[in-house]
Amino acid sequence: MAQIKLENLDARVIEIVTDLAKDFGPVVDEIENTKIKTTQNNYAKYMGFISQMAHNDKATMVIVGLALIEAGANYNGVKSAWDALR
Repeated sequence: MAQIKLENLDARVIEIVTDLAKDFGPVVDEIENTKIKTTQNNYAKYMGFISQMAHNDKATMVIVGLALIEAGANYNGVKSAWDALR
């Protein structure tokens, strides 16, 4: 999956993602500053956060993941989390 550019999304989705990204900043900082040697790109922490926030709803998983990336999360870590949650 190519990296998603927010400008290619609906304006309302962009607004939701950017608003969530502001809230998710501290979470991303904590995850990125706490490296786990056994999970590449912190995918396990991103997977846990995404699944907790999305409650198994696939569209919400994408929005939460995009917001994490917008907040500075490692793209590959979030993508690996998405792949594992599919």
